[in-house]
Amino acid sequence: MIVQKTSHDHLKQIYQQLNDTNRDALLKFARFLLQDQETAPRAALPQEPVPIVPMPGENVIQALKRLKKTYPMIDADMRLLDAASQCVMQKVLGHPDAVLIVKMERLFRDAYEQWRRQTEMQA
Repeated sequence: MIVQKTSHDHLKQIYQQLNDTNRDALLKFARFLLQDQETAPRAALPQEPVPIVPMPGENVIQALKRLKKTYPMIDADMRLLDAASQCVMQKVLGHPDAVLIVKMERLFRDAYEQWRRQTEMQA
């Protein structure tokens, strides 16, 4: 019988293999996700993306924060957060920021398009 590792075990295993710098990056991202899940009353959300210019030398975490501000109308559902988390983990494992940022931008853009279609169908 094959026993699957839990997500917790897998994350712990990855964490133990990281150097101090990457452990710090992973913890910062975890704190970001925790802060993000706090629910606060929101004002009326924009219906179109808010154009925010990327900072020079933007890293994956900064891009994620920018994209969440660019697309405030998108609920950060588990699929989107999971996909974004995978991009951050790929960064920790050595993938270049530029490639991962393009991937995250596409994820958010696709989620926005889906949200827009659903919104139009409900109208």
